[in-house]
Amino acid sequence: MGKLHVEIRGSGPKVLMVHGGEEGGGLSAYEAQMPLSQTFTLLLPDLPGHGKTPAEGVTNIDADADLVVEELLTERMHVVGNSYGGGVVLRAAAKRPEMVRSLTLIEPNTMDIAASDPVVLQMLMEIMQAVQIPDLRQRAIAFANVLGVQKEWPDPLPENYRLMSENLPNLLKPNPNALPTGQLTEKVVAAGVPSLVISGGHREAWEHICDAVAKALNAQRTVITGFGHAPQQNGLDFNARMEKFWTSVP
Repeated sequence: MGKLHVEIRGSGPKVLMVHGGEEGGGLSAYEAQMPLSQTFTLLLPDLPGHGKTPAEGVTNIDADADLVVEELLTERMHVVGNSYGGGVVLRAAAKRPEMVRSLTLIEPNTMDIAASDPVVLQMLMEIMQAVQIPDLRQRAIAFANVLGVQKEWPDPLPENYRLMSENLPNLLKPNPNALPTGQLTEKVVAAGVPSLVISGGHREAWEHICDAVAKALNAQRTVITGFGHAPQQNGLDFNARMEKFWTSVP
């Protein structure tokens, strides 16, 4: 048994799908992708502090990527990540590219690649203001609104969301040992991994970030609208796009 709780659905070629800041974890974040389980085996982990995986100290994107590599990326498969999970799987793909059949990033946490862009810089400033709000519930709401997360926030916050909100300021602290997005994408490109970058068409900053990541990865680029920062919730359009992409990859 590993540290990560993983739900497995379906049969066929394997697809690892890593969530972002979703309290319920992978199964909740990718509920709209269940029809894909008729053709593919979906691996849906809960990252630490989400779903059925307990938290282990302060959230660390590189440590989470290591967990994904060690426990799940042990054979060749398609890999998908949304938001924070996009940053996790990009790091995982750079660490073990030979196991990545294809890579799909959905509005990934890769803002550094476009940090000098004025509209991205504006969003980063709004994020910094949001995470300084003392009230944890209002902090979570403000942070989600900046990113474009569309959800109802319970009052009081569930424990997982309370911990996540407490940890938000730590996510903005630079890690001097972490590779920048540009170097991560170079490793993925060098390995010849086919890539796709998806955005939700709801905020210009995300479009610029996704454009920059797609350019760095030599990736296909798609916009799927209607659900803000989580375009996978548009199950019909998203699933059709993914099935087309995955079946085109050798």
